[in-house]
This record gives sequence, structure tokens and C-alpha cells, in this order.
Amino acid sequence: MSYRITQVDLAVDAAEKAAIMPPLDARWLTEGPLARAFQEKIATLTGARHVFFAPNGTLGLFLAALALEPRPGDEILIPSFTFYGSATAAHYAGFKPVFVDVDPETFAVAADQFEAAIGPATRALMPVHIYGQCCDMAPIVDLARGRGLAIIEDAAQALSVTLDGKSAGTFGDIGVFSLFSDKTITTGEGGILVTDDDAIAERIRLIRNQGRPNSGTFVHPSLGMNFRITDLQAAIGLAQFGKLPAILADRERKRVRYSDGLAGVGDLRFMKRIRGSTIVPFRFPILTAQREALANSLEAAGIQTRGFFYPMHLQPKLRQENQPSLPVSERLSREGLCLPVHVHVTDGQLDDIVGTIRRHFGA
Repeated sequence: MSYRITQVDLAVDAAEKAAIMPPLDARWLTEGPLARAFQEKIATLTGARHVFFAPNGTLGLFLAALALEPRPGDEILIPSFTFYGSATAAHYAGFKPVFVDVDPETFAVAADQFEAAIGPATRALMPVHIYGQCCDMAPIVDLARGRGLAIIEDAAQALSVTLDGKSAGTFGDIGVFSLFSDKTITTGEGGILVTDDDAIAERIRLIRNQGRPNSGTFVHPSLGMNFRITDLQAAIGLAQFGKLPAILADRERKRVRYSDGLAGVGDLRFMKRIRGSTIVPFRFPILTAQREALANSLEAAGIQTRGFFYPMHLQPKLRQENQPSLPVSERLSREGLCLPVHVHVTDGQLDDIVGTIRRHFGA
């Protein structure tokens, strides 16, 4: 079906077209000087001491999990309400994912949910900064440090998000961001890892570059693979980075416009802000018991929507014996609907979306 208003569109124009010409002219396409320049931008944005790229966010999480050197039987606690790649990255790195529920109002995992699931094999926690806001990290960090657990922050949807002025992704041992085409800025595909831990940084450096600290040698002191990106991607990333302030302002304005326009309509509920966190909307998420009917009304008006994530503990290949019900994750999956916030949604289109929803509920 062709939609008048799509769920995703890119903030790509002449700036990105111009940006890819210098590496093409220089005939330097692999990871190089533009990637280093992009690293510096991300380091400044996040305040992280070490920045690395990966081919995508899922492989970034995989690389982060590998850098923790899991032992057979090690478990990592992951919220069930997340994207599939959070769990599969940990699984393929050697962890056993153990799923926990999330808060019904913020949609985010909290320290008490992690604490209740910690067992003798627990080695790490993976808080997920869902829908562009940061988990309440201080209690999670305190819990992890008190129990000797590592933290991988899945910040795929949270680039530029802060909690009390500190960047999401920089509270734990490793943070991972995504540069996929529906994220705040994009390189088409791409991932970012950040860490302040020198030992972890060295392991990431070796693993992502075929087990060697630098290219140009055929002596490989460690096992590794190729997790590099290209300077073409970095060129696009730098062009996108220049648009970041405008993108952030645009998404915030749309978030407020949706919130104001849909307040008090039907049984709609919104994601509650976590104290101290900024929100950079990945989508505009809403909850309603009429999810399917509302989605049909919007589709009939040519407006594309998207449901929430299907719970990890119910995924066919991730189900575990004696898995308890995780009712919040299950309800979010049933009742959640995402509205578009991308740069090409005009004010008139957003008002059209709001109006369609209000008419559906008779408001």
C-alpha cells in the first residue's frame, strides 16, 4: 500500500550528496580520515573517552558483548520489551539472555526488575533506552556495582539523549547507538560503541580489526573479525551530524504537538518521562485498547503506523522453559502504536494524524 504519510523518511538532501564526493574523488572508501573525524564528533557529543564504529547497531551490541568475554553459562538480563537484536546479539556472543519486565508507565526497565531476576549465573545487565529516553540509570549502576555485574547500555534509539546532563550510553561499561535509517541521524546502516574503560576499549579495538591493533601487519595477537565501516558512511554521518540541532528541535516540537493534540482523547496513554531524562522521539508511542481499530482508521486515511515490539520471552527461538509471564511487556505489545515524527512530516500532516485519531474516538 502507498501511504500519504509514511512511518519513516530520511533527512537527506544535497549536503549528503556533496559529502560523499570527496572520498570518491580521493579513492579512499574504507574506514579512514572521515571516520576519525566522525568519531571525534561523537566523542564530543557523548563525552566518552573511546568511540568505535560497527556495521550496524546489532553488530555493535554483539561486539560489546564479545568484549565482556562471556564464559559458558553466563547470563545477561535484558528487558523483554526491546528489539530482537538486543537479545540475539547477546546470544551469539555467548551469553544466555534472561528476560525481565518493564515499567508500565515509562516502558523502560528499572533496577528493581533487574534485581528480582539476578541469579548465581548473572554476569551482566542490558538496560534499553526505549523510544528515545534514558532509563533511570543511577539505581541500575548502583545495583550492578554492588553485585559485580557489567552493564551494556542498548542506546540504539537514544543518541543525543541525556539523563541529568550525562549522555545515555555512558553510565555503564559500554554503550551502543544505532545509525540505521530510522534513527535520529543515519548512515544508512551503522553502529557506535562508547566506553570509558581502557581495557574494554582495547578488546573492542582488537576484535573489530581482525585481532590486530592496527592494519598493515599480518601478525594478529588476538582473535577478531571485521566490524569496520566505510568513509562513505562516515561522510554521510558528518553531514547528518551538522543537521542534528535542527533534527532535535523538530522532533521535540512534534512530540509536544502530539502530546497537546491527543491529551485526554479516548483511552490513549503516553510514555511517562523519566525524571531527569530528555526525550528525543524515535517514534511517538501511544497505548490504546483499540490499537487494531485505530491502526485501521489511520491506514484508511493513508497514514502508516507501526506496532510495538513483540516480547522477547515469547519469540519462537528465544522462549525458555518455565518462563514466567511478563505482563507489562505483553500488554505493551498488544496495545502499542507508533506515530511518525520524521523531518518530512509537516505541521499540516501532523494535525491530520491528530484529527484522524480524535475522530476515531469521537473527540
